[in-house]
Amino acid sequence: MTLNLKEALTGPCLGRRALHAGAMVAVVAVLGCGSPADTDYLDPDLRARVDALKAQARDQPTSAENALERCDVLWDWANAYALDGGPLPVLLSGMVASIHRIVALAETPPGDMLSTLDDYIAELSLRDDDPRAVGTLSFPDARPLVAGSFATIEQVYTVGSVPMRPGGMVALGMQRTASIPGRLQIDDPTGKNFVTVRSSSPSARFNKTEAALNAIHGAGPASPAFEIEGATLEDGETITVTYGDTSGGGPGLEIQPYSTAELLLPIYVALDADGLLLSSRWPGLEVLGAELAGVGSFAPSVVAPGEPFSITVRAEDRWGNRATGPLPAWEVLSGGERVQRIEAGGPALTVVENLRLAEPGVHRLEIVSEDRRYRALANPILVRDGDTRLVWGETHVHSGYAEGQGTAEEVYRFAQEDARLDFLGYSEHDAAMDAGEWATVTRLVQDSRESGSFVAFLGYEWTVERALGGHHNVFFRNPDQERVWSHDAPQLADLYRGLRATSRPEDVIVIPHAHQSGDWTQSDPDLERAVEIHSAHGSFESFGNEYLRNGWMVGFVGASDDHRAKPGSDGLAALWVPERTPGAIFDGLRSMSSYATSGERIVLEAELNGSAMGTRQPASAERRLKVRVAGTSPIERIDVVRNGELAYGRDYLTAPLRSDAWVQIGFESSTVVQAGERDNPRGFRQWKGSLEVQGASLVEVAGSGLYVATTGLYNVPSDYVRLEGTGAERVLFKIDTRGRRDSFLLRLHGASPSTRFVVRLEETVERGTAQVPVRRPATIPAIEIRLDLADLVAGRLEHPLTVDVHTDLVTVHVLDPEGPFDREFEWVDLGEPGDSDYYYVRVTQLDGGRAWSSPFWVGLPSPSMSAPAGSTP
Repeated sequence: MTLNLKEALTGPCLGRRALHAGAMVAVVAVLGCGSPADTDYLDPDLRARVDALKAQARDQPTSAENALERCDVLWDWANAYALDGGPLPVLLSGMVASIHRIVALAETPPGDMLSTLDDYIAELSLRDDDPRAVGTLSFPDARPLVAGSFATIEQVYTVGSVPMRPGGMVALGMQRTASIPGRLQIDDPTGKNFVTVRSSSPSARFNKTEAALNAIHGAGPASPAFEIEGATLEDGETITVTYGDTSGGGPGLEIQPYSTAELLLPIYVALDADGLLLSSRWPGLEVLGAELAGVGSFAPSVVAPGEPFSITVRAEDRWGNRATGPLPAWEVLSGGERVQRIEAGGPALTVVENLRLAEPGVHRLEIVSEDRRYRALANPILVRDGDTRLVWGETHVHSGYAEGQGTAEEVYRFAQEDARLDFLGYSEHDAAMDAGEWATVTRLVQDSRESGSFVAFLGYEWTVERALGGHHNVFFRNPDQERVWSHDAPQLADLYRGLRATSRPEDVIVIPHAHQSGDWTQSDPDLERAVEIHSAHGSFESFGNEYLRNGWMVGFVGASDDHRAKPGSDGLAALWVPERTPGAIFDGLRSMSSYATSGERIVLEAELNGSAMGTRQPASAERRLKVRVAGTSPIERIDVVRNGELAYGRDYLTAPLRSDAWVQIGFESSTVVQAGERDNPRGFRQWKGSLEVQGASLVEVAGSGLYVATTGLYNVPSDYVRLEGTGAERVLFKIDTRGRRDSFLLRLHGASPSTRFVVRLEETVERGTAQVPVRRPATIPAIEIRLDLADLVAGRLEHPLTVDVHTDLVTVHVLDPEGPFDREFEWVDLGEPGDSDYYYVRVTQLDGGRAWSSPFWVGLPSPSMSAPAGSTP
């Protein structure tokens, strides 16, 4: 059976040997309904319901008529088991949610979903009757691994009280977050990721085979597996799986390029030829960063003159993990003068305290290794007196609780230490969380608030497919509020009604996101006060405009949607607030005093006729917009968008064409949804090919703003943009864009109007859409483009490319890459005002970083502003 992400999030699909009810009935018949342990994890009422379910399942497979009733018992049972510390099948929660939604929509659950429900009943029955029935997994040598290295790892399955008979198997899973680069394989001993198996029983032999695993842990349509023959393995006997076996000449198991507290190598076990593939509790391995390759630093964005503050200095490897190995001494410089020294050999992450800046204005501290090999600028610090502070936060991040990697505890540690966020909304998929996991998340919120230095909000991602409303992140002001999840609210209007029934509207904020698209044709204006327009999935400014054009008054936030327990890595929400407290930050989100960035800590201040972003004002003949930006890279451009269209823009880095010139080559792809369709955004456009320079010498290629979707890394030009050979005038590139512009810089000698760039693009296919889009991914044909510097207009040249309803751009810009990081901007709109206009500001940096202010509204509110929950404007 082929599985996809939608099924992983909203469907059943636990992989097993046979998708038929007979296998399940056979298992339950063998197990019977034995007495529970002396200390029962179920209360008497639930125990009676569970025993009745086990008996029913033994006699009769689940049908469409009894599915919902069985589903409810199973869900209560599973949650009690999870709270008692027991492991659950990873997709049990999603299957329960799916059946609830299907029944609520008066539809019939498909047969494979009903069979999977029986599988889950059988698995929990096995554990309920004998907690030791399924064996255990362990790593005998659980040493930390190094990111990007090769290793050999042994994982041991110790048989439990139920023997493993001939025909039983171990199936090898992989985490969906590409934890192992490339697939595990069992056929080529000279290749990477080669896996072998052996047993403590000398009579046991293993045949290579395949198994269909769920989409979270499955490696394509079939995952490698080993089937036992020749012996029955009894209680205490073992099977050892060796990942990265090098005995045949292979390099070992290639370790992922990012650190984690919990790398899983999931093994599913079938106890006999007709048995289900059962999931034990999987142990985790720690992955640490590699050797030093750079340094990063975070500072507060606003401080008062003379106010003491601290910054974080973080030694990093080439992938942005905390570096390991010998570390040099670091100097913290202000205005070129050393203000602090960090001794060599210290930890990768150091907090430097009691720094002060007396002079008002924008300051940037520089971190430099003592040998001057590594250096970095911290984010800008605005020194001023005032009654507002700028805080940074994350409103969309995942861990191994869903289809990601890492622990919930790791999310909080990374947010506070590595990303140095001021606030966090950890929003795991509700359809993936059991009661034990929800209890852990609630505890983490409460514990973090007690510290007083970090604000966390309890929340989750309401997870349904686009046709039912799309994904929405829900956050509560207080950590004791009641969630309304997709089991009980299968459609968007149900979510709004449920939240209003259980919480005051002012204590809730709902944030739709674009990747699994929220429904901009309906909203609850008291709950839905912000829209996520940037994440690791791309930039979706057009998605925000769909809400605004429909009359909804919503602010903008960025978020990472990271699935590796690393909040703040690809998008951020910025807030202007009077203080860093839970109440002030939550009110700031609801009052739309936010702005979005693509992950950079760009300071953006904007006001329209003296009013702050996120506010409405009466119509006026003159609308004066004032903007102040302190960037993390030279500011390339500031744009003003009015009612979804570019109203005014200003380039800042354009330079005259000279013999020695820097030229930026940009690639931009549209994600605008076709008029009349409520679709998920178009996926990543892949730009793969070459660029040849004619009529000038190519001196250097430099990274400007590159995002590599396959790794989640920015600015990795050596891997994805490179010169072809020594002294060549040709650049090879492989770039992915989705709603944003990625670019690289060419340094030329002998440039003139006769200089030409020949861009040859290979045929590619769009990828990375959410499930079940209306518009299917397009195949983009190969093409050759000729771009002449003689055609520059004001230093720029744009070449449009049409793909269905989308217009993509290849751009050429002659510029000065050493321009200022700080800009002040003023523009007056004297045009005829509309009935209800909206404006927002978009900032673009040389490095590709962007910031978007929340909108300003001018004129009367639209009727939708007072519309009831779930209505349409």
